[in-house]
Amino acid sequence: MMIGICGGIGSGKSVVSRILRLRGESVYDCDLEAKRIMDSSEEVLSALHERYGDDVCPAGGPICRQELARRVFGSDSERLWLNTLVHGLVRRDVAQWSEARLAEGRSRCFVESAILAASGLAAMCVEIWMVMAPDEIRIERVKMRDDIPEEAIRSRIRSQEEEERALMASGIPVRVIDNSGRVPVLEQLNNF
Repeated sequence: MMIGICGGIGSGKSVVSRILRLRGESVYDCDLEAKRIMDSSEEVLSALHERYGDDVCPAGGPICRQELARRVFGSDSERLWLNTLVHGLVRRDVAQWSEARLAEGRSRCFVESAILAASGLAAMCVEIWMVMAPDEIRIERVKMRDDIPEEAIRSRIRSQEEEERALMASGIPVRVIDNSGRVPVLEQLNNF
């Protein structure tokens, strides 16, 4: 059984994943693994170089992530192109990873992604845990963590709103984890 952990930028989904790992749960981090796949896939590196040139990806890499993010998060069509390029590779990797976890005797495993619906990963999950917090809290968290201008953070938040609506309408059971600071996350996770 696979459970999806999702939430937009700055929501705190990584905090939930860390707590689960500390409890001995197996969690696949899509951001981390997608970066690994992107950095090692000749198909991806070649496509990035062809589309964006040396500014984003000199021949053979490495990928300039800040420049790639600037181009992708400012354009729906560019984000769609990149997601289409990478999502199939990530889904295949998640499937292999989850099969291995279940073969180890685990009854459940988790996949963490900001874009479970758009990536096609939600369809592999029996339940979704959606981590939520108010936009202003999310913006402050991201500003403290990353060197990203506030308007770029707001743009990412806006670009991820459709994801939340798609998950809520998917028919997959959704549990909301409030990470606003009003209710301790640990207390909420103890109830799941």
